[in-house]
Amino acid sequence: MRRLLLSALLLSALAGCGGMNRAVTVLPNTLDNLAADTEPLRTPRQPGDDALAARPR
Repeated sequence: MRRLLLSALLLSALAGCGGMNRAVTVLPNTLDNLAADTEPLRTPRQPGDDALAARPR
């Protein structure tokens, strides 16, 4: 019960100051172009990469 009240208080504080709105909008924008931004940091493709990508999970 105590955790629930503490969580509600925290969420209401974030919603009241706009922190939650900012978190909800900034994170997806950051993740949208993450693949393009990290492309130069990745190693070149290796012969087994296509086989691993096609493997069923």
